[in-house]
Amino acid sequence: MKRYTRMLAGLILLLPACLLAAADPAGLWEGTLKTPNGDMGFVFNVHHDGDKWAIEMDIPAQGLSGLPLKDIKVDGASVGMTMPGMGDPRYDGKLSEDGKTIAGTFNAGGMKIPMDLTWKSAPRAVEKAPANSGEVQVLEGTWEGVLDVNGQTLHVRFNFIKDSSGNVTGTFDSVDQGANGLPVSTITRTADKVKLDLRTMSISYEGTLNKDASTLTGTFTQGPGTLPLTLTRKKAEKN
Repeated sequence: MKRYTRMLAGLILLLPACLLAAADPAGLWEGTLKTPNGDMGFVFNVHHDGDKWAIEMDIPAQGLSGLPLKDIKVDGASVGMTMPGMGDPRYDGKLSEDGKTIAGTFNAGGMKIPMDLTWKSAPRAVEKAPANSGEVQVLEGTWEGVLDVNGQTLHVRFNFIKDSSGNVTGTFDSVDQGANGLPVSTITRTADKVKLDLRTMSISYEGTLNKDASTLTGTFTQGPGTLPLTLTRKKAEKN
């Protein structure tokens, strides 16, 4: 009986550590960042993607939805992620023992702001982007253009990379705003017509490719707003 009691006591002492080890950060998390310019709400979708962790971010007030994050770290109770572009701000936090909250800090531009997250539900399903359609390999390279937004000049850039199998992926940079590496969701080409979609930012671009594939002339749309935008392929720099 004494031996049994000692074994039971040992199990009770180990129980909190076991619970902590079993805590899983997978889920839909919500938090509010308090800034000098007001509160900003965030939503993080934390889930497994095969044998790796993946996280997408929403900022509803900015119309941002499903932005994939990078440099993801899940190590025991530690959870961390980096947001692409805009100075690559980072969030690092610690999962509570009951797995319902994450206490952490948002680090941007040398400023550290506390932000706690609350578990709301199981992670949402993530739709895989459909395969690019049409002969989009011709877009490989860097394309630059200038938007005139009510008299304000914004330089933008699309970057297209082709891998060894011929697949093309794209990213978008808003140069003056410091937002870089935003993923292009789909790339479609039909004859000389090209359409680019960035679902995370509610952005699309539709343009007409000229004969020597050096310019795209078309329209840039974000939400209800549409602006003319001509993109010019950047010439490769000579070594």
